[in-house]
Amino acid sequence: MPMGVKKLNCQECGRAFSCGSTETRNCWCMNLPNMRPQFDLAGSCLCPDCLTLGQAKAITKQRKARQKTRRNNAVRH
Repeated sequence: MPMGVKKLNCQECGRAFSCGSTETRNCWCMNLPNMRPQFDLAGSCLCPDCLTLGQAKAITKQRKARQKTRRNNAVRH
């Protein structure tokens, strides 16, 4: 496990997941949309699926595809 990564349990479903938050780096949760109504990330730790209502893998896959498209379409000199 990379340095600074903590093992946590989701406060909603109980599943174990990794948190990469350190003093100099944000956790993965800052890069995924909070799709839960009236939920504050401060003080609560949820797994990617609970945070995104089960859409974490689809969101991540879509972002990677967009990044690849942008790289492929970038003007090269």
